[in-house]
Order: sequence, then C-alpha cells, then structure tokens
Amino acid sequence: MLLKTKNFILAFSTLVGTIIGVGMFGLPYVASRVGLVPMIINLILVGLVVILLHLIYGEIILRTEGKHRLVGYAGIYFGKSGKIIASLIFFVTLYLALLAYLLVGSEFLKTFFSGWIDLSSGGWAIAMSILAFFVIFRGIKIAGSFEILMTLVLFSLIFGITAYGSGKIDAGNLISFSGKLDMFLPYGVILFALAGGSAIPEIRSLLSGASSKFLKKAIIFGTAVPALVYLIFIVTVLGISGGNTSREAISGLLPFLGGEFVKYGALVGFLAVITSFFTIGIAIKNSLIFDFKLPMGISFVLTSSIPLAIYFFGFSDFIKIFSIAGAVLGGCEGLLLLAIWARARKKGKRTPEYSVNMERILVFILSVAFLAGIVYEIIYVS
Repeated sequence: MLLKTKNFILAFSTLVGTIIGVGMFGLPYVASRVGLVPMIINLILVGLVVILLHLIYGEIILRTEGKHRLVGYAGIYFGKSGKIIASLIFFVTLYLALLAYLLVGSEFLKTFFSGWIDLSSGGWAIAMSILAFFVIFRGIKIAGSFEILMTLVLFSLIFGITAYGSGKIDAGNLISFSGKLDMFLPYGVILFALAGGSAIPEIRSLLSGASSKFLKKAIIFGTAVPALVYLIFIVTVLGISGGNTSREAISGLLPFLGGEFVKYGALVGFLAVITSFFTIGIAIKNSLIFDFKLPMGISFVLTSSIPLAIYFFGFSDFIKIFSIAGAVLGGCEGLLLLAIWARARKKGKRTPEYSVNMERILVFILSVAFLAGIVYEIIYVS
C-alpha cells in the first residue's frame, strides 16, 4: 500500500509539474485584456475539456499493448498517414513549448542572479539547457524526484506571493479590463497552460501493475489542481496590478510590491518552467526512441539541440507561441486524440482499468469547438 501511495504521489506530482509551467505567466495579462469573468468561464470550460482529453489519452494507453507515445498510437490505429500527422503535431507542439520555456526561463535566471553572476540571456539559456538536459538524459525517475521537490517549493512560493500581495489587491482591478470583451481570446493561452498530455504515458509507466487503477484519479487531480492554482494566481496578479499587468505577470507587480519581489518572482517562474521542461524533453526523447527506433544518443542530441538552435535564431514572442501551440496545435491534437480513442475502443487488444463514457453528440461538440478555435486563432490572433 505504501508503494502504491508513493507511486500515486510521484505520478500526480509529475503531471502537476508538467502542466504548471510558463503558460501560467501569460494568464493574468490575458485576463486584464478581457476581464476576470470571461477568464474564469474559459478556465472552467477549458479545464474540463483538458481533463477529458487527458482521461481519453489514458484510456488509449490502457487499451493498447506495449509502450508508445501519441505518434505510436496514431500509427497503430491509423497507419502511416496517422503517424505522419501525429508526428507533425507532437513535435511542433512540444518543441514550441520547449522554446517558450527556454525563452522565459533564461530571463528568470538572468533576473534572479542579477548582481551576482553577469551573463547574457543567451548564456543563461545555455546554462538552463545543460541542467535540464542532464535530467532528460537520466530519464523519468530522476525527473519525477525533481518534480516532487520543485512542485512543493513552487506551491509554497505561489501562495507566498498571494499572501504577501493580498493586502494590496484592489477589487476595482478585478472588474475592469483594458481590451474589448472577447470570450474566446483566453482559449488558446489557457489550453496551452493546462496541456499536460505528454506526461500521461510517463505516469502510466509509474502506475504500472497493481497501481494502474490509480491512473484515472492521478489524471483528474493532476489536471484540476493546476487550474485552481492558476485561478489564484490570476486573481492575485490582476487584483494588484490591474490594467498595468505585464505580459509575463511579474514585472508589472514591481511598483506595487517592491524591488525584492523581482528575485522572488523570478525564482517562482524558473521553478515553474524547469519542471515542465524536464518531462516534455523526456517525452520527446522517448518518442524518438520508442516510436522511431532511433538510438539513445541521436534522440538525446535531437531533443537538446533544436530548441536552443531556434532560440538563437531570434524567436522571442512567447505570448504568440502560447496561442499558436494552444489553439492551433492543441486543437489538432484534441481532434487526433478523439479519433484515436474512437478507433482504440473498437480495436484495442487490452481491457482498460477505466473507460470514458461519452455520447456521440459530445464528441461532435468537442470536434466543432476545436475546429472553431483553430480558425479563430489563424484569423484573429496570429
């Protein structure tokens, strides 16, 4: 029983650590543009959809024999064409995520160590890559151990910021907004911020054997807790800085919370970034090994070099990266998961520990919603 509990905690913290990442820091800015109420409605609705998608992915894994990732499952159930489509979605999405983490994480490091170590943003990007990819090379066990520690520290720091800044919250900031009322603007950023599908195969590995029955619970709680943390973070930052909320949330708080908060907030940001960086990097590496049968060395080099190379080509608009990765690529991934799930329910060779009961009308509504989000992002945001 103790081992099962330990495995559940490790799986839960891995998913929470994967989800809570750099996307969190774009949420208060979007809320300041559209208003708190539309933001909360989007957070609830998108949160429920993401939980459902994560559960669907978990069922696909449980119905299929062998170890695979999204690309492998698409190949099993839809052949070569499915594998090609899944490969494009999978790798572009995760490499965009790694790029966003590298962009923001290196800035957090630079801010935190300012006055102590004088390195450029590029220097800190290299330093962050060395740390992250050492963990990625070692694999999920060491990453999971880091996730437990860093997730606990991250939670204490986020709630520390909330407690420290709660006395400076202005209720008027929570009912005003600087843009236009747009119920759909937060969609892409929230979908990106809550996405953690890359960790589902990893936590399935952690919850193997007798612990498999805990997978559903780990997915539900591991997705819902980050959504709650995001809500607290949004309300706190927006309540303090209001219309002055900055794009990355932290710097806009400086006039209200003082200079010491800079390093404190930078540390929070870095911890949020690096935990997700670990698991997503491992997911890419493992997909190259298991789904494409590449050697460990080549898989590691491809995982570690591409985001750093893109970084030095000057791609730096992380809010746009959030929106594209969330609405467009996340929507495509959602459609693909629904299709694989429907096929796996008919052709899967294993009896799953749980199954998602969903009427066809709901599948249709979700599909239309994903398509609408893709079109909206391409036309109005990108």
